[in-house]
Amino acid sequence: MDQWTDEFTEVYKTYFNDVFRTVHHKISNRQAAEDITQDTFFAALKLGKDFLDHPKPKLWLLRTAHNKMLELYRESKRWDMEPLEKCQDLAAQDCHYGEVELNVSALATISEEDWRTIKAYHVFGTTIAEIAKSKCITENNMRVRMYRVKKKLKDRIQY
Repeated sequence: MDQWTDEFTEVYKTYFNDVFRTVHHKISNRQAAEDITQDTFFAALKLGKDFLDHPKPKLWLLRTAHNKMLELYRESKRWDMEPLEKCQDLAAQDCHYGEVELNVSALATISEEDWRTIKAYHVFGTTIAEIAKSKCITENNMRVRMYRVKKKLKDRIQY
């Protein structure tokens, strides 16, 4: 077991900075990045010898860290719900119930920025080129983003 511990320590020293930098670059919250990096290496430690026998341990660590970031994001979305009072205030406004329900459902599924982008395109008639220019990305990239967001909405919101 001592040899296994030495091997894992070497992997930890070799890849810790790479995993941490990648996570911190994506989420920019240092504490959360440290937690995700720690969870990633703990998952590897739990696998033991199977992890050490993996042909590409760095890729395994980076993929696991990515999955942990997604898990954190999903968890934060689940707990980051609108207060009931705010939803009731929305319903009291001069809009139809269906619009309010669609807004609440969409915001529970995608980010507010993505929802604004979808509405800009479908409701206000903003072109893909205009949206892409405002976000400093290519039109093709914007089309891909729109496709993914619309697919996510379609998969999660039932009529």
